[in-house]
Amino acid sequence: MKPALVDDRYLSEVLRGTEVPRLEGRDLFTTGYWYVRLCQAVLARRRISGVLSGPFASLPDSIRSQATAAVMQLPDAIGLVSLRELAPLMGGLRRYHSLNVLGMEALAAAKYLDADVFLRTASPQLQAALAHEGLSVQLAE
Repeated sequence: MKPALVDDRYLSEVLRGTEVPRLEGRDLFTTGYWYVRLCQAVLARRRISGVLSGPFASLPDSIRSQATAAVMQLPDAIGLVSLRELAPLMGGLRRYHSLNVLGMEALAAAKYLDADVFLRTASPQLQAALAHEGLSVQLAE
């Protein structure tokens, strides 16, 4: 089974202890930018609850503490490919794809890992680039 490259919303679910049957039995990875976005949402402690921060805010205190600790120290079971490996690949992929840096990192990581990409929300440009590179994307049901 191919590894799973998960976006920030899937990563949020995993770190909150939510069972995600589609991901069972797969090696999990995320990207640096998806991880950064989740950290910013959860750790900024803003009064406005967003799509990434809201699920953490609604957890009971003890579970929220554990989930927040997992955000602060990403579990070893979740891989994160270094930009040291991805930057040259991102540079080369730029010849064929006009994605923002978040999308380019996701595309490069998926290609580097030969992973299936799991997205909670559609990203037409990223999805098209993944398809062009022969990579699979799984949208939330």
